[in-house]
Amino acid sequence: MTAPRIFVGTLACGEAELEVCCSAIASQIGVQVTHRVISDQPEFEAHNLLWAAWGHAKADHDLFVKVDADTILNGDSALERIAALFADRRVTGAQMLLHDYFTDRLIAGLNAFSPRVEFRQASSRLFADHADRNHDLVLKGDATAHLAPIGWHCKFPHSRQAFHFGLHRALKKQREVISRCAEVWLQQRDEARAWALAGAMSAGWRMRNSHDYANDRFEKAFLRLKDDPARLVIEVEAFVRKKLGVEA
Repeated sequence: MTAPRIFVGTLACGEAELEVCCSAIASQIGVQVTHRVISDQPEFEAHNLLWAAWGHAKADHDLFVKVDADTILNGDSALERIAALFADRRVTGAQMLLHDYFTDRLIAGLNAFSPRVEFRQASSRLFADHADRNHDLVLKGDATAHLAPIGWHCKFPHSRQAFHFGLHRALKKQREVISRCAEVWLQQRDEARAWALAGAMSAGWRMRNSHDYANDRFEKAFLRLKDDPARLVIEVEAFVRKKLGVEA
């Protein structure tokens, strides 16, 4: 029996986990992997480049798995286990759970697609990953719970990466994620979660299209606190308690 041919797409923009991410993908057994990394592009443009790359490659592959640079697969058979979900030819997509550092919980974060799925060019800069269509059966929740965690999300993030996470989640109105991050930060008092909360704290309307790493407004918001750790903690503490209403 021929091993599944899997196209793995990775978007990278300086994430701390990139090297380990790529090593984990290269170590996969029971599958044939083509790994495409798209680096240092704004999120909107990067997604469109990835959709185009998959469009050119899909005729020679059985599956497309999106593994971002902040994600590390769990074990050397992760992709083989994902491929097994597609034994039923009706299955066109699968969403799997990662263990997320910031919330210390399982989150939906790894997606796989059969070649039947079509990707349109992204139209939203904030939701550039919402581009798949032509699905039949999509597996998620209980149907993929046995794979959890299929990997780790942001296992050792640097400060700019953590700031980006918080900003992005807040702009997407994911208040539950931010509040859970705040709960864990009040217990752990770690720097990475403080930076994630600083990103969420910065998510005003002026930042709605300024969440890319290279954006001037993003950089200015990040640097405002970069050289003042005491101020970072004071402002984050006030944000957590007064704006989010989270207590230790």
